[in-house]
Amino acid sequence: MTTQQTAVTQYVVVNGAKAAYRRLGLGSGIPLVMIIHFRGNMDFWDPALINALAKSRPIILLDYPGIGKSEGEIPLTLQGWAAHVVALVDVLNIKEIDLLGFSMGGGAAQYVALNAPGLVRKLVLAGTRTSVTPNTTRGEPAIFEALATSTTEEEFKASWALSFFNPSPLGQAAAEASWARIMSRTEDRAPHLSPELAKRQIEAFGKFMTPHPDNAYERIHELTMPVFVANGDNDSLIPTVNTYELAQILPYAHIHIYPNSGHGFLYQYAELFAKHVNLFLDGKYEAEDAKELFKFKARLA
Repeated sequence: MTTQQTAVTQYVVVNGAKAAYRRLGLGSGIPLVMIIHFRGNMDFWDPALINALAKSRPIILLDYPGIGKSEGEIPLTLQGWAAHVVALVDVLNIKEIDLLGFSMGGGAAQYVALNAPGLVRKLVLAGTRTSVTPNTTRGEPAIFEALATSTTEEEFKASWALSFFNPSPLGQAAAEASWARIMSRTEDRAPHLSPELAKRQIEAFGKFMTPHPDNAYERIHELTMPVFVANGDNDSLIPTVNTYELAQILPYAHIHIYPNSGHGFLYQYAELFAKHVNLFLDGKYEAEDAKELFKFKARLA
């Protein structure tokens, strides 16, 4: 089976620019498209998670415009990130996807589901929240600043370990193990996004933090597909209380909080989280029953 370490980078033209993506996992079925966190690219997914998911379904990883191996300019809104995902899927002639968004990628994932009705069958939102709400709790500024401004690989690793994992010996051991797995792909990889270019991502997230009628929070009721919301119990980057709020305001949400973990819970509990994602994607839920009932009533009418 193709793995995160061995998957070949492929390219298509999306909106006039070369876009990079990778396919791995099963050859048939609804693909799970995965969109990454701030300053990350396809190479920064933990293979323990990706390879576990790929045993059960097709997986598509991608780089946003201007990031990793994709050309173009980094969009200045999360809606722009989402538009790239939708356009890439369209170029690949895929009509239905499951979608997993991690951290800032979770914000973009909400816009994929909102702005391309019918494309996303099920949605997984990991270590993220919706756009600014009256109750939004912000993370510690110093932790985000370190992640945003780190330059060398060692600085980025240190800020990533600090912001994604608990400072306890258990948390930092999980960080070391995850980083080693991430770096186990040695061929055809791209570095993390530079701090200068990361400012464009920060600007996009800043707009996510400004109330607007087109933002995800104001439109959250439109997300009528099943959604799996997950986080660690001590996320210092996007505080876990925001995850609880997200699950409460989504029409059809399931929530799981992982113990003794932070923002990077999905890497610390890679095998377990993969099992939970697979159970969610393979199960049948109230939202789907409601849609089937609606279709049945329409046929009777």
